[in-house]
Amino acid sequence: MSTKIAVICSKAFMERINSIAQNIKNIQLEFYLYNQPTEAPVLLKEIKPCDALLFGGTLPYLHTQSALSAIPIPWNYIKQDETTISTTLLSLIANHAVPLNRISIDVMDPAIVENVLTEIEYRGPKPYIQPISITKPTQSILQHHIALWEANSIDFIITSIHSVFDELQALQIPAMRMLDATNSIIQCLEETKSRSLLTKSESVKAVVGLLQAPENKPIDANMLTQITAATHSTYKQITAYSFELYTTAGHLQRALEKENLQNLLQQTSKPFKLAFGYGHSIFEAHQHAKNALSFAKPCEIYILDEHKNLLGPFPNSEARLALKTDDPYVLQMAKQTSLSPLNISKIINFSRERQSAQFTSHNLAEYLQVTRRTTERIIKKLVDNGYAKVVGEEMTHQQGRPRTIYELNFATY
Repeated sequence: MSTKIAVICSKAFMERINSIAQNIKNIQLEFYLYNQPTEAPVLLKEIKPCDALLFGGTLPYLHTQSALSAIPIPWNYIKQDETTISTTLLSLIANHAVPLNRISIDVMDPAIVENVLTEIEYRGPKPYIQPISITKPTQSILQHHIALWEANSIDFIITSIHSVFDELQALQIPAMRMLDATNSIIQCLEETKSRSLLTKSESVKAVVGLLQAPENKPIDANMLTQITAATHSTYKQITAYSFELYTTAGHLQRALEKENLQNLLQQTSKPFKLAFGYGHSIFEAHQHAKNALSFAKPCEIYILDEHKNLLGPFPNSEARLALKTDDPYVLQMAKQTSLSPLNISKIINFSRERQSAQFTSHNLAEYLQVTRRTTERIIKKLVDNGYAKVVGEEMTHQQGRPRTIYELNFATY
């Protein structure tokens, strides 16, 4: 099946990319043409269903950048790099024999031209370089070129803006468009196609969810219906107080982005736990969901992905905790303290989320969801090996021993 790519570009770029795209299998291009790059945001709203979006340059991309977060498909753009500048300058010298100091060139980033001149060890007078930005009107760029031409300061113009080239041609001023190298365009098309295929494969990945209520508070049928509708999932009842949900990563991601699940959690008067697992099989996804559920508190959502990264809790945060690690620093700590790499990872995450560097065993116990005694054993191992230290005590409101205050004594960032 072909990957359908919507291309927002000028007519001249359409003609160029059309001839190149014939070398790439299983892609279909659909064009949305502008006269000026400023028209790109309007064209973005006209795009019909497709698999990916490609901009024919940096300028149309910049004009639409703020709206791209709402686009549910992957996007890409043809970048102006050193290969583009080198190819264009080589063509100019070979076909027009114009000295570099007698040209005016507009580019997205003047530093790229400087880099190319440095690489070729050019030490002569430099060309007139004009930066392009979305705040600079196209007519201003055109008039700057024309002024240099009329002052007899230049003999040739290289422009990145196709409408500027058309106007220079109409005025019979020698000019050429910036040349995007064929290999760069092929690479960008292949990359855009790959992003689309990856997005599709990720979005259809199987996900298993576990919904669990306290044993004395069965799950409300209406709430179950709303959860399955929000996640586009089917379900199977396991007990009177628990259900298994089956959906895809794409549906779950959209539900979280729209905060549908989070809103349901906050609205219910009957607290329940909800966790999801990703996996390369239904069995693996189910195991990951069970592990994620062990972290969840009432009215929280956790996700354990296929790489054993724990995400959550939603809606309070989107922290990521690795349940599997090959970090040599974490492994070394685990070996020295006899704590599991998982517990070390949890403690690191605990430190990152806290506003204060100081904590008590009660704070850590709440975060790890273990008993106070277990937490005190963990802290003792950290202190004994120099990874934590006692910095003070705090009195409680009730009678009893004061609480010891600790600080971690290792890098957590």
